[in-house]
Amino acid sequence: MKIRKDSNFKITKTNQSDNIFQRKIDHLKIAIEHNNQYKENYFDNIELLHYSAPEINFKEVDLSAKFFTKEVSAPICITAITGGPLVSKEINKTLAKAAEEEQIIMSVGSQRIGLIDNESIESFAIVRDVAPNIPIIGNLGVGQISDPNFDLDEFQECIQMIKADAMAIHFNALHELVQDKGDISYKNFIQNFRLIRERFNIPIIAKEVGTGFNFDFALNIDKLGFDGFDIGGAGGTNFTAIEQKRQINNTKDYTRNLTETFREWGIPTPVSIIYVRNISKKPIIATGGLRNGIDIAKSIALGADFGGFAHKFLLTAWEDLKEHRITKTLKEIRTLKNELRSALWLMNLSNLKQLKLNKDKYIIFGKLYQWLNQ
Repeated sequence: MKIRKDSNFKITKTNQSDNIFQRKIDHLKIAIEHNNQYKENYFDNIELLHYSAPEINFKEVDLSAKFFTKEVSAPICITAITGGPLVSKEINKTLAKAAEEEQIIMSVGSQRIGLIDNESIESFAIVRDVAPNIPIIGNLGVGQISDPNFDLDEFQECIQMIKADAMAIHFNALHELVQDKGDISYKNFIQNFRLIRERFNIPIIAKEVGTGFNFDFALNIDKLGFDGFDIGGAGGTNFTAIEQKRQINNTKDYTRNLTETFREWGIPTPVSIIYVRNISKKPIIATGGLRNGIDIAKSIALGADFGGFAHKFLLTAWEDLKEHRITKTLKEIRTLKNELRSALWLMNLSNLKQLKLNKDKYIIFGKLYQWLNQ
C-alpha cells in the first residue's frame, strides 16, 4: 500500500500549513505501510470469565449506549485519525459514511490545520455532511489552547466546522517533544481552558494520544472541568515509532535519539482506565491497543464506557478508497459488534451495564497486576 506524494496530496499555502500538510502525509504513509505498535499490550494480562451455559438469548444482548445526549448502537468509536490533505478528506468521508450507517461515534483528527488553511476545512466538514445524526467529536491540541495568542473564536470555528457534539483537547507532550519545532510550552493552558469553559457549554473531553493519563493528572483535569476522558494509553499505535521512521534522515541527532529512547514510554491503557475511573464517574473512551470486541469488553469491565479504534479503521478506509466503497469499514464495525455481543453472551450478560466495573467477570495477572499493586 503506497501513498503517492503528488500534487493531489500536497497543497502549499504558507510555510506553516505546508509543513503541517507534509507531516500529516508522512504520518499517514508510515502508519499504513509499517508496523508501529508498542511492544507490549497489557490487555493480554486480562482474562474474561466464561459462563458455560448462558441463560439469555444471544440476539437479545443489548449493545446500545448513550454518548452524552445521543444514543448509539454500540460502544464503539472511530477515533481521531486525520484531516487536512485531500487524502484525509476521502478517508474521513469513508469513515463517516460507515459510522453513520452503523450509528457509532466518530472523532476527527486535529483541526489545527483547518484554522490556518481554509482549503482544509472541507476535509473536516465532510464528516458532518455525510453523517448528520451520529455523535461527532472535534479535536484541538493543548499546544494550541496554550498559545498566548489563542482566540476563543478559534474554538468556536472548530465546533462549527463539523457541528460537533463534543470537543476533545488532546494532550500529546511526547509527540511534540520528538517532533522538530513541536509545541512544548503549556503554561497558559489552565487559564485559557477556564475561558473556554466559561464560554462554551459543549462537552469537552480530555484526550491522550498514546501515553495515557496518570492518576494525579487525571485528578487535576477532572477538577478543572472536563466532561469526559479519551484514555489514549500505551499499547497500540506508537507515534514515537512513527516519528522515528519519519526522522530517519534527520541530521539533528539529539531529536532522533529521543525517538529511540522514549519509544516504549507511556502508561498502559488498562492501567490508565483504572486510574481515571477511580477519580471520576465521567464517560471514558478506552483507546490505545484495543484490537477486537473482547478488548472493548475488557475495557468496559475495568470501568470504560466506550472502546475506540484508529489504526484498524485507517487501514479499512484506505482499502475502501481503492474500490470507492465503504464495504471493509462496515464489515469491521459489524465484526466488532458481533465480537462484543459474543463476549457478553459468553459471560451470561445481557447488556453493558451488567459488565461495567463487574470484578466478578475478569481476572488480572502478569505485568498489569504488578502495575496495579505497586
